[in-house]
Amino acid sequence: MIKSKLVLAAFAAMSLALISCGSSPKEEPEIQEENVSENTAEESQDQQQISEDTEESNEATLSKIESSRQDAINAGAQNAAPDAFNAAEEEYNSVKAAMEQGEDVSARLKDLLARYQALKAYADAVAKKAKIDENGFASYAQNVYNDGSSIISELASSKDYGSDWNKKAVSADAKMTFVFKAAYKSLAQAERTEAFKAKRNADSIKCSVSRKADYDKFVANFKSGDQNYVTGNPEGAIANYTKAKEGFSSLYAQVSEARAQAQAAIEEAKKRVAESETNAQWADKEKPLGDEPVEGIEEADTQLLEADDFTKAENSEVEIEETIEEAAQEAE
Repeated sequence: MIKSKLVLAAFAAMSLALISCGSSPKEEPEIQEENVSENTAEESQDQQQISEDTEESNEATLSKIESSRQDAINAGAQNAAPDAFNAAEEEYNSVKAAMEQGEDVSARLKDLLARYQALKAYADAVAKKAKIDENGFASYAQNVYNDGSSIISELASSKDYGSDWNKKAVSADAKMTFVFKAAYKSLAQAERTEAFKAKRNADSIKCSVSRKADYDKFVANFKSGDQNYVTGNPEGAIANYTKAKEGFSSLYAQVSEARAQAQAAIEEAKKRVAESETNAQWADKEKPLGDEPVEGIEEADTQLLEADDFTKAENSEVEIEETIEEAAQEAE
């Protein structure tokens, strides 16, 4: 019995020794805690940077929105599409309030920017349509005008102010712009033809010599009209062609009048010369002078006036093409 107790005691002692001789605890948990702390700090900094970048981007977008909003107001969007405009205004105020609360409104800002841009496009389309109707320009591109008018009517009654409304508003403006340009391009072509005819008349009586300064000015108007036309500004082209037409026409009238007066004076002079010759024949018959030269009377072959020289006129006339071409453009 005593022997058994001694064995058990020895076994217990050996167990305690083995336990006490086990490997000492390592400090790895503390190192892991430090790594976790460092990673958390880096992630926090990254998130802060992302937040700052987002805030900066949103501020830039908001600035664009405010500019587009003012453009829409200047175009008359509040009158052209009052319901759509009021809806955009509500969203505008809501987004600004959300930004002040630190909410992420990136997607809403992009949508709002598109809405104000579409409102301006719609207001522009309505204004252009009214001007087209007033001037009777629809026939210059009737099908495009019909499509644009249908879109305007559809948007006027729509209550869905989403991306589809925005796209259609831009399309309506593009179509009305196309009709407008088609009309003005045709009118510009017609006015150019009239200006060309007026220039040709002015060239026929050598206005480039007798009124060179004025002539060159009207040539410059004509060329400016061509420049306006090929760069897509038919209204400017019409204005310059009209100046050239009226200028050349005025030159032609004034120089023609001066020439007519000069011709009348020449005819009167010829008449007096003829009368003088008749009187001279009578005097020579009554009191012949003989062959001796008489003081104050020129020889028969004396040249009294310099011969007309039109070399300057030929060099001073400016050549202009009778027609002008431009690549056709499609309506969006």
